Amino acid sequence: MWVEVTPFEAEWVDPAPLAHHLRAPRTSESDLTMDTSTAGVTLNTGFVFDVLREYEDSRKLLGPLFAYANGLDPSAPDAVCPIDVYNDACQWIEKNIGLSSIRNAGRAIAERVHDRITSGGRDPKTPIEIVEALKWAADNMIQDPRKRGWVILAREPNRIVVRRTQTFNCIMQEGLLIRLLELTDVTLPSVDHAQCTRRGAQYCEYELRWLRSVG
Repeated sequence: MWVEVTPFEAEWVDPAPLAHHLRAPRTSESDLTMDTSTAGVTLNTGFVFDVLREYEDSRKLLGPLFAYANGLDPSAPDAVCPIDVYNDACQWIEKNIGLSSIRNAGRAIAERVHDRITSGGRDPKTPIEIVEALKWAADNMIQDPRKRGWVILAREPNRIVVRRTQTFNCIMQEGLLIRLLELTDVTLPSVDHAQCTRRGAQYCEYELRWLRSVG
């Protein structure tokens, strides 16, 4: 689940008129470390099959990867399965095929998310609209009793910072986020994985930037 920092909860930390940086409100000690538990968390099985579809041509060579979908029905993408199934498949791809491959799989997941967003009656055109729509999609496609997912830390005219609080593969999110930006009306979008739990950070944080809106 997305938790957004609203203007009423935020505070300006730099009073300089040309340097506005939005800071999240203080958190408790228990919020300072990412909760990596997956008990009771499920997601739509369509996510699993979207990832596997990227490797369909190599099914015979990648038997261990496709084995993660044993018992899942590809004709029922809205059915749910433990998020561990999805996470383990993504980890296998990263370990055995490589980082660029798991990023590409993230782009495929972005397409599913965008399809769900537009089929739900939304038509996001700007980066903040797609980020807010992603909140809606995550709320409907992932079931987590702890309501984890993402936090929006900053929003500026050409910059958004988001924090990952769910257990998704963090490298895959680079591909997902850049593809979602590409589907908006901006030019030269980029995603910087600025903070990462693998580098000792408490959370992964991604800085989304772009040059300007096409319109």
